[in-house]
Amino acid sequence: MGPRGLVVTLDGPAGAGKTTVARRLAERLGYELIPTGAMYRALAVSVLRAGISLDDTAALERHLAPLDVTIEHGHVRLNGEDVTGAIRSQAVADATSTLSMRREVRDKVTPLQRRAAAAGGVVLEGRDTGTIVCPNADVKFFLTANLESRARRRHSELAAQGVDADLDTVRDEVKVRDRQDTTRTLAPLVKAADAIEVDTSDLSIDEVVERMAAVVDARRMVAPRSGFYAACKAAAVAVMRTLWRVEGRGMHHVPATGPVLLVSNHSSLLDPPFVAGVAPRQLSFLAKAELFTIPGFGRLIRALNARPVRREGADAGALRAALRVLEGGGAVLVFPEGTRGDEGVLREAKPGAALLAVLSGASVVPVFVRGSGRAWPRGRLLPRPAKVVVTFGPPLRFERPAGAGKKEYYDTVSRDMMAAIARLSNL
Repeated sequence: MGPRGLVVTLDGPAGAGKTTVARRLAERLGYELIPTGAMYRALAVSVLRAGISLDDTAALERHLAPLDVTIEHGHVRLNGEDVTGAIRSQAVADATSTLSMRREVRDKVTPLQRRAAAAGGVVLEGRDTGTIVCPNADVKFFLTANLESRARRRHSELAAQGVDADLDTVRDEVKVRDRQDTTRTLAPLVKAADAIEVDTSDLSIDEVVERMAAVVDARRMVAPRSGFYAACKAAAVAVMRTLWRVEGRGMHHVPATGPVLLVSNHSSLLDPPFVAGVAPRQLSFLAKAELFTIPGFGRLIRALNARPVRREGADAGALRAALRVLEGGGAVLVFPEGTRGDEGVLREAKPGAALLAVLSGASVVPVFVRGSGRAWPRGRLLPRPAKVVVTFGPPLRFERPAGAGKKEYYDTVSRDMMAAIARLSNL
């Protein structure tokens, strides 16, 4: 599976062509399509089956609490049950129109939609995906078209379904829907400030998809090699060789091209420059967010390809940033343990590195840094001279899991990475 990463949102009014365009765009990019409206429909199926009144707030909250909705390769699953066919009935559509206007329902669905988008490589289609669901999406589109074009499209859709409708009536219904969507209090239809507007009135589906795919492809490109990085590396290596006699071993294990994820032990603040100094490629890093608040230093490390990551809980934004680098064929250095430990002591890995390894499909190169914990251990104000050796091991690769048991698989990947790092400590 090739590397993936961006979150793409696609919003717009009824009849603008969102559903077809989103499906075709996802296919074109090789991304997962998340039709957000289908998730509301799945909940409507459950509510109707339970015979709960659509106006009973307390009963709805109790019923919705344990429900889970996922989208997997075009299939909508409600607590594991495939309800892709069941959500298409008129009764479900009618119930969805009412339920989607209730705050308790949106409070339930929005986190599910965000979870579906967290790892990236998705196209979300709806009316509030770029404003409410994923306000920090990588690429946002807002599809629109003039009223006449949208009415004719809706009229054609109904005809294809065997529904005989008058065009004037359909036009009036679209106007009413526009007014409802844009004036409702809860999650109204608005164009996100950073969304790219695409008027589909006079464009074919192929033209719209190609135009949008070109935008996404441009965003997926990674910046070329940095001269500033190269200059800083040369100066840093000179200092490291003088003070710490830094030595690199096994650099041939790092692929010369293509996406690569370097996973290293972590016992010193000096680990990133030590690894980057001997690595044969320019690296991108994930560094704790607090470092970016230090005046001057934050700008420096950002210029050196570092990106912030929050240490508390999962940081989906940092994950997507790393995936984007890998998707563009770059190299990323992460420390699976998350925080520094004592010299020579390996701790349990946090799940982020395993997620990156599996979702990106990149080669995973284990790295062991020996001596950095003595060069600048935790609690010491300034570094001190010490011999430092950075060893790179043979690359690993982890495939995406099929079906259930994903958590167990990620746990296995974490253990395998730490075991590979541990083997290098004995060389």
